[in-house]
Amino acid sequence: MERIVNGQQAGEGQFPYIVALELLLNETSLSCGGSIIANDWILTAAHCTQDALRVIIYYGSIEKSKAQVVVEVQASSIIQHPKYDRTVLTNDISLIHSKWVEFNDRIQRISLPRPEQFGESFEGQWSRTAGWGSTFDYEVVKVPKRLQWANLQITPKFLCEVTYSHDANITENVLCAGSPYQQSSCVRDSGGPLVLIKENILVGVTSHGHSRRCRLGFPSVYTRVSKYLDWIREKSNVTS
Repeated sequence: MERIVNGQQAGEGQFPYIVALELLLNETSLSCGGSIIANDWILTAAHCTQDALRVIIYYGSIEKSKAQVVVEVQASSIIQHPKYDRTVLTNDISLIHSKWVEFNDRIQRISLPRPEQFGESFEGQWSRTAGWGSTFDYEVVKVPKRLQWANLQITPKFLCEVTYSHDANITENVLCAGSPYQQSSCVRDSGGPLVLIKENILVGVTSHGHSRRCRLGFPSVYTRVSKYLDWIREKSNVTS
């Protein structure tokens, strides 16, 4: 689970494409984020949806308690990537089929990368992430009611490989992003968006951070959306 550390509080309507997810398991629940990619489709992380029996989707507000629309779906509406590996968190991506939700100024979709961006690294470019997770690093846990956001720079793959040499499998299907300004995506924001600021496209799905809690200065890992465009199109008919 990931969270925004040292982020800023979002304003209403600033991130109309993000939803809060409450995933109901057998005896507990899990909070994650997700991105609206169509009126009836949400993109999130597979480690969020694994074992979920139901999902409650909160649309249209920076606070769950003030959501404009709340939709509950069953496990049958979850499409988890068939090659997801929970051990090393590869192919950490899922789709959730929601009921049709009308768009307005606080509920909008985010565009996917273009097919020709399949092999683009995006290294050095600035991106933005957001979530409702805990806002402090290490053992201090403070969960905000309102959505938090941070700007992160997409880091070179080799730096990510060094950082996660003992923690994760850094493949071409992920990208890493961090900040020199002591901001990061860490615990409880899993499944949320990483959006390329320049083009306003969804380039990543928040996957995981460093095993030593969420140390500032360490990049976080995101599932690279451009590598899954064919799978997204096949399952949802969403193409852009």
